[in-house]
Amino acid sequence: MPLLRIDTLPTPNPDALMFKVEVPLVERGTYEYVAPDKAVNSPLPRMLFTLAGVAQVLVTSRFVTVNKVPQYDWPELVPGIKGAIRAHLDTGEAAVDVSEVVTALDTDSELARQIVELIDEEIRPAVAQDGGDCQFVGLTDENVVQVRLIGSCASCPSATATLALGIERLIVEEFPDVQGVIQV
Repeated sequence: MPLLRIDTLPTPNPDALMFKVEVPLVERGTYEYVAPDKAVNSPLPRMLFTLAGVAQVLVTSRFVTVNKVPQYDWPELVPGIKGAIRAHLDTGEAAVDVSEVVTALDTDSELARQIVELIDEEIRPAVAQDGGDCQFVGLTDENVVQVRLIGSCASCPSATATLALGIERLIVEEFPDVQGVIQV
């Protein structure tokens, strides 16, 4: 049987790499694990956290983004990460506990629902190309959108630019009542 192909793709964050696979890891959704204790019920992230140097794991349908601690170099981590992904896929187990999906947190108003729709349709796919994701957290009384950047975006040096020049610009253009976007 041929070895499962896993493409290693750079992200704008030097401490994060995206590992793209040919087979679905999850049916849909984004799953973020910021520490080993958060991955107890999710086999693939749990396995990845056993590798020294792994700081954070994001799992989507076709890729895994791994953030490393700065003291480690990618050449020493990549073979183990690819091996863990292959080993997990060989088990046939679900990659994650699907109850842990990252979803919008506060969509009480019509404006909030429309913003979530824009984030889901336009922003999340764009951010996913760089191994990250954007979660809508809420809308303040002053119409400031609160988001959380996760995956490679969480600790990326370009996150401020992504937020201001990409996400905020798009949301404010689409919804003139919005006063701004902040990361929480």
